[in-house]
Amino acid sequence: MTGLLRGELIKLRTTRTAIGFALCALVLMLLALMLGLLVSEPATTQEKLAAVSIAGPIVFVLAIFGAVGATGEHRHGTITAALLIAPGRVRVTVSKLLAYAAAGALAGAALQVVALAIGLPLMLSNAGDDPGAADLVGLLAGAMAGCALLAAFGVALGSLVRSQVGTVVGLLVYLFIAEPLLGLAWHGFDVAGLSAATNALTGTEQSAELRPVAAGFVLLGWTVVAGAAAVLADRARDVD
Repeated sequence: MTGLLRGELIKLRTTRTAIGFALCALVLMLLALMLGLLVSEPATTQEKLAAVSIAGPIVFVLAIFGAVGATGEHRHGTITAALLIAPGRVRVTVSKLLAYAAAGALAGAALQVVALAIGLPLMLSNAGDDPGAADLVGLLAGAMAGCALLAAFGVALGSLVRSQVGTVVGLLVYLFIAEPLLGLAWHGFDVAGLSAATNALTGTEQSAELRPVAAGFVLLGWTVVAGAAAVLADRARDVD
């Protein structure tokens, strides 16, 4: 298991896909941060934290990253070599989930630190209550947890669907079309959905119904269910 995890981390460190997604997330984060600073003047502690948090759509880049990484194994046939080295499919899938979760946590930490370094001095110059050290630590922890869980969720979804285009398009359609419609049609789904949980966990939005810790468990539930489905599906299917 350790060897499989090490191999997945090496692939992440040496492929251009990871670098490309990291740069994409960084550019989106900087654009969102600059736009937020231009159009708003946050005054309360929560408003200031939300202004320098990693926005939900940026975090979802990590989910797409995980999906592309998992489906790319099937698209290019490299999954066959991995399964020949370690015939236990569960271990292969779990090692990939853990590797992408670690990469997501690292990316979330880096993005959040950059956002704080740029935005926090500007936020502190505004009138109102300033966030304390505990608030900033919580914001950083939420960003790391959100990015880690969504990256792993993307891997699980990609392993389940296998089709790269189908996975990415399906994920985007669900996040930006299906989930908002379900939230309108089904009272309470907007709290249990991926977007609401991600926004609450990363500090982008706060509500009395969904606090950050609860949001973390909601997001963990989505990831565990998708991961379990991917493992069961992998055990029942042949590799192309």
